Amino acid sequence: MLSFNLFGIPVRILPWFWITMALIGGGLGANDSLSILKVLVFILAGLISILVHELGHALTVRKFGLPTAITLQAFGGYASFPAGQLSRKQSFLVTAAGPGLQLALGLILLAVYFLVPIPKESLLYTLVADLAGISIIWAVLNCLPVYPMDGGQMMAAVLGPQRAHFVHLISATAALLIGILAYLYLNTFLLPIFMAFFAWQNWQSFQARTSKP
Repeated sequence: MLSFNLFGIPVRILPWFWITMALIGGGLGANDSLSILKVLVFILAGLISILVHELGHALTVRKFGLPTAITLQAFGGYASFPAGQLSRKQSFLVTAAGPGLQLALGLILLAVYFLVPIPKESLLYTLVADLAGISIIWAVLNCLPVYPMDGGQMMAAVLGPQRAHFVHLISATAALLIGILAYLYLNTFLLPIFMAFFAWQNWQSFQARTSKP
């Protein structure tokens, strides 16, 4: 496990983060020095992008006077802070800050990608392209209305605790639809598997909340 401080915020990177980023970046098919280098560049891009995302959460939490820490783990990460200390508005802002900062990074790098003449055969070109792509795609995916992703948490902050069952019902429905569409049109299994898990998880939570006397 790698640990360090960034802007005074403790950061931990667990081993599974590196493994999953390598797998997503095509590590299983890397069979020569160039493809291995490109996988390493993808991992670096993922590290920077996801760390920026979690910094968006953490810096906003700290702005509201609470301690925070960042953990990067398999398929992402989280910024931890004491529960129950934020208002609904503050919770919404903390959640939105993550994908918001990450999307801003992605759009800036997208402009660099198209406007700055970087040699296409260079690793810098690959880094800029990967960093822009990861940042934009990760931010958009996280804003989907599926709890516990950022979009679902923002929906929960807007609807409030009294309507938590609606949050889980909407999340289960959205996750099911997104998973089906991803399978049909994106030719991928990873996103449908995640969406199926989130759909099941939210349906269980919806049933638990609605079955209470």
